[in-house]
Amino acid sequence: MRSLTGLHAIEEYLKQYADSKPEKGSSMPLLTYSKRSTRIDSLADLAKSVGVRAVRADEGELNARVGKGHHGVILEIPYVIQQLESLKEFIDADIPPTAVALLLDGITDPQNLGAILRSADQFGADLVILPSRRSAKVNDTVFRTSAGAAIQVPTVTVSNIAQAIRELKEAGFWVYGGDVSGKSAITADLTGRVALIMGSEGDGISRLIRESCDDLIAITSLGAVDSLNVSVAAGILLYEIRRQQGLIAE
Repeated sequence: MRSLTGLHAIEEYLKQYADSKPEKGSSMPLLTYSKRSTRIDSLADLAKSVGVRAVRADEGELNARVGKGHHGVILEIPYVIQQLESLKEFIDADIPPTAVALLLDGITDPQNLGAILRSADQFGADLVILPSRRSAKVNDTVFRTSAGAAIQVPTVTVSNIAQAIRELKEAGFWVYGGDVSGKSAITADLTGRVALIMGSEGDGISRLIRESCDDLIAITSLGAVDSLNVSVAAGILLYEIRRQQGLIAE
């Protein structure tokens, strides 16, 4: 089980839980709160309305579970319900012709990872691929920053990003790296199955991964700062991909 402490993340999880169909025998979420407020009372009411048990406990018990970084309420949930066992599981499924896979090459800041997952959910990414090394892990910070998207977006962890790229190409994906040196994303053909690679906060995409890309794409900008935060850039590029695929009305 994992504990969510962000009020918005808890609310989003409960809303999504209302539409989900938990497997029989699976672990059930549990809302525990130590104080009363309008916001916490509404979360407790929401939990009860979707079949999640809500119980009162003293603050010391909450501190023992998650430390002092909570707001008087925590939601214990099953781990990551959208974690795939392998990339093969995704490729062997019925991949849509407009599938989008997002590969993250060395994103080490949990807040950036959470924000990227939020954009991935917003623009319907079919899969987010994380490396087993040199990467932030899906933790409570990621859950809070993603506003609940971390439990919604399918993810998979791989030991070798370069190998994952080869497998995606064999499955009919065109692979694009987000990089300031690339051509404008507006002029690129981002229709069909697309794999988008975003590099680390400081160094960008590593040389080996860059060489594996079919092309590099950039965001046309008007500002004086030469680059965007990686989470912002990921959101803009995902939007452009979905726009070109005709999935976003203009």
